[in-house]
Amino acid sequence: MPETELSDDELRQADLSHLAVGEMTAAQRAEIRRRYADFIKRLAKPVVAKPTASKLHAGVKWVPGKKAK
Repeated sequence: MPETELSDDELRQADLSHLAVGEMTAAQRAEIRRRYADFIKRLAKPVVAKPTASKLHAGVKWVPGKKAK
């Protein structure tokens, strides 16, 4: 039984979880890729630059016998 073509809106709302990738149409595979990219974009945390050792100790004077905080 051939599957009818879904509109873009219907495809965005369709449950594709029961299909294997090999069974999907090109439009369904594209929708899965779009959903995955959207998922990653929403969960991605911004990259925070880690301070280098020189910046960690900038302005800190070393005193013998005193423990660092």
